[in-house]
Amino acid sequence: MPKLDLHAFVSRGANTGELLFPHQHEDGTYVVSKTRFEADYIRMKSKPDILQWLEKGYSLRMSNPANGITAPSLITPESIYRPVIM
Repeated sequence: MPKLDLHAFVSRGANTGELLFPHQHEDGTYVVSKTRFEADYIRMKSKPDILQWLEKGYSLRMSNPANGITAPSLITPESIYRPVIM
C-alpha cells in the first residue's frame, strides 16, 4: 500500500477539488502558523515534524505547483488529511 502524505483539497474557487500538499518554501522549510502573518510563522525542515504542530491546532501552508497552485494557502488542521499509521 502506498504511503499517503499530508494532503487537503481546495474547497472553493476555480481549483475546487484539487489536491494540496505541504508547501516547501525557497529555503527548504515548511510553515505552520496560528495566523496568516509571517511574524507568526514556525518553520521546520522536516515533514514529519508538521504533524505534532497540527495536533496543537496550528494551520499549515499548502500548495500544488504541479497543478498550477503555486501560492501557498494556510489550511486549518481540521481540513488536512493525515496518513494512517499501522
